[in-house]
Amino acid sequence: MTTFSNLCLDEIRRFGPFSFYIQRRVVLEGDRTLRVGSKALEILQLLIENAGAVVSKDAIIARVWPSTVVEDTNLRVHIAALRRALGDGLNGQRYIVNIPQRGYSFVADVQTTEVDNTTPLARKLEPAQAKLPALLTPIMGREAAIDRLVRQLPSRRLMTLVADGGMGKTAVAIRIAELLFEYYQDGVVFVDLATVIHPSLLHAQLCCALGLGIEKQQPLECLREYLRERHVLLLLDNCEHLINSCASLAEELLKSAPRLSILATSREPLLASVETVLRLPALTFPVCSSQLSVADAMAYTAIQLFVYRLTAHQESFTLATADVSVVVDICRQLEGSPLAIELAAACVNVFGLKGVRAQLGGSFMLAMQGTRTALARQHSLRASLDWSYGLLAPLEQMILLRFAVFNAAVTLEQAIKVISCKVVGESAIFNAVVQLAAKSLLQVEMGDDVVHYRLLSFTRIYAWEKFKQSDDFPAVQLQYTQYLKMLCSCETMTLG
Repeated sequence: MTTFSNLCLDEIRRFGPFSFYIQRRVVLEGDRTLRVGSKALEILQLLIENAGAVVSKDAIIARVWPSTVVEDTNLRVHIAALRRALGDGLNGQRYIVNIPQRGYSFVADVQTTEVDNTTPLARKLEPAQAKLPALLTPIMGREAAIDRLVRQLPSRRLMTLVADGGMGKTAVAIRIAELLFEYYQDGVVFVDLATVIHPSLLHAQLCCALGLGIEKQQPLECLREYLRERHVLLLLDNCEHLINSCASLAEELLKSAPRLSILATSREPLLASVETVLRLPALTFPVCSSQLSVADAMAYTAIQLFVYRLTAHQESFTLATADVSVVVDICRQLEGSPLAIELAAACVNVFGLKGVRAQLGGSFMLAMQGTRTALARQHSLRASLDWSYGLLAPLEQMILLRFAVFNAAVTLEQAIKVISCKVVGESAIFNAVVQLAAKSLLQVEMGDDVVHYRLLSFTRIYAWEKFKQSDDFPAVQLQYTQYLKMLCSCETMTLG
């Protein structure tokens, strides 16, 4: 029978300078609490329980993730984090050894003792906690980007995940932070900047996320002091509307906190020193839908997401061969945008698959509504584009709208010939194109000899609506018509 005295006792596994309090789920190195996450602790306990023997990867996964399918990368990250936390290999001391083709083995001597949980030392032990929002839906088609960032972030210090609105930057960043939690001894902290309306509130928002009480006049100094000796990852989410302040803050903190890493998400790079930028691409979709089987179609991540989201609205839905071409056409028109695909899938209940496909050529695409609980700028594609458009400088807005006259990708030279005028010269267009591309609003297509630029289909619909209402629309449209006539004349002369 279990007694009170049994509950007060904690089993300790001692190895090297470490003490693993099994019931408390805490590892001490001397008197210092080791920052190790719950999954890593599960792995450590399993290896210690079988010290000297080989524990297979399958056995570890069955113990630590009993009801979840996990990537091999996940297990490797946790093992690597344990080794780093324990200083495995330093001064010749080994703890966890990889046995090729078999698994892992804990090779250090282990001693077992017990301690009274009511002692002050036992009561003060606290495990590290990750301050991350939970992911409510699976992430599809982002394995390569996640794996790359997981491998690079610990050594790069500042990485920015860049993409247009609705590409899933936040979900990918959270997943990366989950995988890297055990690496950072003082945890990971998520900082939501979406609701920060003015740069002056940025420091306070970060202090709040870290749980700091601050002096009103010195929030930056409080942040420097708190982070100076800590090994922590900050996830700065939605930086684009505070881009200059985020860049300055990142540089200030990285200079004063040598063990700090920052992962940012934004619609454009921070352009801070030591920044590494990773652009998140669209989901994949077939170029052609003819004679495509269901299995072949489901190999593309855009199709996977559409079917997954549609099944959430229609539990009985199964992708049939007759529906493949329709679904492929929908995902192609939406150009692999995760937000657009989720919005379109939600409309199938009302319009049917073919009805949704038929509607996507016009303003319907911009009006599709998302979930009630989403951020305001994610309620629709129009709301997302309104957010991006509002962050542009007036000249950038003008050039974006003028690009709507092109129904295909064009070179910079072609764009200049059509959209330049007395008040907008070649250098201004060049600078605007650079900025629009950086802000993920203008797609850049690299060829062998020349670079082409274009708007995504829904961005062009949005820009065309606005451009038609502008005073300079007739002149630019006329200039474009004349340019097309000139091209046709040149082609005729060449053929003749």
